[in-house]
Amino acid sequence: MRHLINLTFILFLFGVNAQSTSTNALSYFGLGERASGNHAIYDALGQNNFNYSDSSQLNFFNPASYSSLSTGNTLFSLGIQSRASQYSLNGNMENKLNAMVDHFALGFKMKQRMGLSFGLKPFSSRGYSFSQKISTGVDSIQYNYIGTGGIQDFYLGFSYGIIQNKHTKVSIGSNVSYLFGKVSNERQSILVDANTASGGLDRKSFQMKALYYEFGILLRQKLNKKQEISFSSVISPSQNLNTTFINEFYTASNINTLASYDTLAYSESTGKINYGIGVKYGLSYQVILPDWKRNTRTLHPQLTVLASYTSSAKMSHDFNSLDSWNLNETEKKSIGIQFSPESKLYENIATLKGLEKLAYRIGAYQTTLPYSTQNGTKYKEEAVSFGLGMPILAQQGLSSLNLAVTLGTRGNSEINSTQEKFIGLSFGLIVSPSSFDRWFRKRKLD
Repeated sequence: MRHLINLTFILFLFGVNAQSTSTNALSYFGLGERASGNHAIYDALGQNNFNYSDSSQLNFFNPASYSSLSTGNTLFSLGIQSRASQYSLNGNMENKLNAMVDHFALGFKMKQRMGLSFGLKPFSSRGYSFSQKISTGVDSIQYNYIGTGGIQDFYLGFSYGIIQNKHTKVSIGSNVSYLFGKVSNERQSILVDANTASGGLDRKSFQMKALYYEFGILLRQKLNKKQEISFSSVISPSQNLNTTFINEFYTASNINTLASYDTLAYSESTGKINYGIGVKYGLSYQVILPDWKRNTRTLHPQLTVLASYTSSAKMSHDFNSLDSWNLNETEKKSIGIQFSPESKLYENIATLKGLEKLAYRIGAYQTTLPYSTQNGTKYKEEAVSFGLGMPILAQQGLSSLNLAVTLGTRGNSEINSTQEKFIGLSFGLIVSPSSFDRWFRKRKLD
């Protein structure tokens, strides 16, 4: 298992900068599409991510959750995302498909009240490609518009339980991230001629190397033996991120051959990109339902209901050579439900049937995006989701395989605006060592 994890991590590091989670032309703006759910467990719950955690999950969306991990159980989390989109505009349609390894993360409990996690996950991404052909009367010119790249988030998180007793648990935590990567907008102009591929290229890029931080709190209160309610909040303060803006302009006798490029202009300037304050509030309610009697066993089903609200201020920059970004504040509302036929899964696993071992999840969300048309009409995204959690019960570990499917739309109310329908599919693998194979076990000699 350790060799599998090492190989996966190496492949992820080599591939992470070359892939994008976006195919939408709206990723042209700002730093591209900001990462949202990006975990199969929480995607299935309507992207209720920061407000749901237990000892068998590694929730890096809320750093306060790390102290909730069970002692001695190191968790390795790996995610894979894919999305199929259909775009429509004035009766024209186009299909896009992408897939990528999403995140790698490791978490464990250090002491009774302390938890630690680190890993690599996406921060934002850019990915689009479309063309336009214009006739000049004699010749034709083709314009290609291409967006590529992504900003990655390497984080280190710490959590501490300030109150831990039989009925009440309160923990706080923080993630400190190093953001790095590059996103580019490129415009190519090509003379459409059978004998030549001459043209020009204009590329504008943002290269980021900056620190980013966020704080979280998690309060869990037992109401009685069968009911528990949780409150979660994550705050990312307004931050100025160090960024380099690169402006390139080339002419080429063959646009497809880099050696034929002749530089007309090249400049670099340093500045700040401001991410406004982001605030998240969430609730979680868990209840143990009445027992289900079976012929040879008794099940103890559990229902979890989640709801959350997220708001983020708009993003801006201080580069004098660029126009202001016409971006807006955003907000998201989410709801999710999880049903587990057996709440004491690992205690009663030997007596359970196949479907009784699964966790069943559904959810929905609605979010306003930071983009708007020239008329001020905002873009919205709405989706419903569902998924399964399947424990991997070999060697008495906490490993699991999670699946989520998301069906949604993106667009606005204007008739001549691009509309998107999409299907998202995500897989999440959580690997934990067996009870007799701890990865971080202290050994003593007699």
